[in-house]
Amino acid sequence: MKRTLFLLSALALAAQGEIESCSPWQIGDKVGRAGMAAVLLEQQGGILMTGGANFPNAKPGAKTPAERGAKAYYGDVAFLSLASQQQTAVGKLPAPIGYAAFAAYGNTMVIAGGCNDGGHVATVTASESVDGQLETALWPELPITVAYPAFAVVGSKLYVMGGQEKADSVTTLSRCFVLDMAAPKEGWKELSRMPEARMLAAAGVVDGRIYVMGGCSLHPDAKGAAERTYLHSVMCYDPATDSWSTVQAPMPEPLVGVANPLPSHGSKLYVVAGDPGNFYRASLCGQAPVEHPGQNYTVYSFSPADMQWTKEGNNSTGVATCPAVQSGEHVYIISGETHPGIRTPKISNIHITK
Repeated sequence: MKRTLFLLSALALAAQGEIESCSPWQIGDKVGRAGMAAVLLEQQGGILMTGGANFPNAKPGAKTPAERGAKAYYGDVAFLSLASQQQTAVGKLPAPIGYAAFAAYGNTMVIAGGCNDGGHVATVTASESVDGQLETALWPELPITVAYPAFAVVGSKLYVMGGQEKADSVTTLSRCFVLDMAAPKEGWKELSRMPEARMLAAAGVVDGRIYVMGGCSLHPDAKGAAERTYLHSVMCYDPATDSWSTVQAPMPEPLVGVANPLPSHGSKLYVVAGDPGNFYRASLCGQAPVEHPGQNYTVYSFSPADMQWTKEGNNSTGVATCPAVQSGEHVYIISGETHPGIRTPKISNIHITK
């Protein structure tokens, strides 16, 4: 396994940390997918993964929507054994889904919201692989339709924060909801709103508090279409008081579509992948380079205790809009988008060390 360490400039980043990264496996779809859901099932020793979207009929080198063709969404579910490295198809969801919130609860994969060909949804499913066969139940729906939210789990509670309500929305959400996965029949409860609305943000938990960072807001451009503003601000939610605060330590750079949920190790959160938005911002000014540079390789860590950001190294693949699945010191980055409309089937394995 190749180890690569990177020197840093002295600006607002601490001395570098240490990670190892490689790409040992791939998902079954050779095109790759963005916006998948994937969770670790500890008792079964593997990862349950599903959903996502790609452009299966894109022309080679496609750069425009016309050249990419129609986007396809998926609902097939596979189990990846971490011991044998074998993938097994276990069934299908009731409907294709992508860009949803998701979480593991025992042997169950919970998926909330997201979108597909029919638009954004409020559907919540709970799926288990029983003797190699998928069993899925419908849980209470979210109060609104939402895709591209930030999400995190504290105890048995799944928190869904922000996102985009409808496919044609030109603003983002600040609304937040929580579901106790131990008592799903009680339904969703609305929480205090985020100080700053956003979608495609990342979220992680340290000491029972949820940190939401990055993503983008939307506003209508001169023609009324949605235009992004990339964000690097960080917010903290305290479930004990149902209150938000702004963290005075923004991300080193704006990032959209960071691998979710944020992995943690000790008292640090790890920010892997994402789109820094340089190409997008240049395109708004008519100054975009001929070739898209690709998504972020850099792995950052954030320590809430001392408000310190550290550049830890690089992921083996630059991707965005992908799930992060953590098993101890190992973090698996499942597929994702490498360039606009282009996916990778790779599963990166990042080993976080102190």
